[in-house]
Amino acid sequence: MPLPSRAPRTPVAGRSPRPRARSAGPDRLGTVLTLVVVAALTLAGCAGEPDPIELVVEPASFDLAVGEDQRLLVGLFTAERQLVAHGEVELGLAYLGDGSEGSAAIEQSVPARFVPVPGGQIGAPTDAPSLVEDTGTGVYAATVDLDRPGVWGVRIVGELEDGTPFSGNRTFPVLEEHLVPAPGDEAPQVDNLTLDDVGSGAVRAVQLDSRAQAANSEVAFPDLHIHTVAGSIEAGRPVVVAVATPVYCRTRFCGPLTEVIADLAQRYQDRADFIHLEVWEDFDSQTLNEAAAAFIQTEIGGNEPWVFLIGEDGRIAARWDNILDVEALTEDLEDLPVLDEAGT
Repeated sequence: MPLPSRAPRTPVAGRSPRPRARSAGPDRLGTVLTLVVVAALTLAGCAGEPDPIELVVEPASFDLAVGEDQRLLVGLFTAERQLVAHGEVELGLAYLGDGSEGSAAIEQSVPARFVPVPGGQIGAPTDAPSLVEDTGTGVYAATVDLDRPGVWGVRIVGELEDGTPFSGNRTFPVLEEHLVPAPGDEAPQVDNLTLDDVGSGAVRAVQLDSRAQAANSEVAFPDLHIHTVAGSIEAGRPVVVAVATPVYCRTRFCGPLTEVIADLAQRYQDRADFIHLEVWEDFDSQTLNEAAAAFIQTEIGGNEPWVFLIGEDGRIAARWDNILDVEALTEDLEDLPVLDEAGT
């Protein structure tokens, strides 16, 4: 959810992986995006093809900035708010300057893969995109190169599993620099709250997890509240940090996300530490937990959920905004060496 404004705590710049962009060619994306209004683009369809379904395209990335291998997320919906899910779509990018330019050439053609919400149910997967009724179950993710700040346009095309073509357009802003710690940056070395703090009576359980509302509530997934980020970094151990507020999340993603992280913690506790940072110290007073704010709060506010993978060197190795790519994180964890008995 959007967070109140606060000064940023960490300088940033960086990248994020998969799927990889390729140069645009004479494919069915066409070669020019034309600006119709500030928030929409149009492109003449290819001759001989049936009129496609026009989709609503909703950019879902939190922190896009200039750099290679940037993770671009888009949600695709029909006018009736059916979600397009599964398979891959083609994504075309054009640079539109300050948004006043009437048209621009498509510079990149990118495959975008459907990424489901962690723990979400979207029915039986299909090889090709299909329509589903539940609109909160996933987005399409692509890796793109963004070499200039300003307004960019995205053109989406594809075909449903029954052969019906679809397309859609949207613009999105790109910043000069990231506002949230990105791969290559030093991770904030925060002494986040743990179960020891709750056990000593120093803090309430709800400050570790917003689900612990009652006075006698127990913290869900206690294994995610043993370590501090600072302690893991000092010990030279990789650490997965999930910043989420299960009760107050703007979407339905935060609760299932922490469940997935807890499952990964059981499977890969011999390769990394796992930590959940609750966003709110006190939601009613809009007071943020300092540890969470160090990761995601910026001068202009903030968004969650986020997941960060911090390497043994204390730097951000990967990050996932909004919807975690569980497959990608699992691959990264598999690549980590098994820690010795001393935890290093």
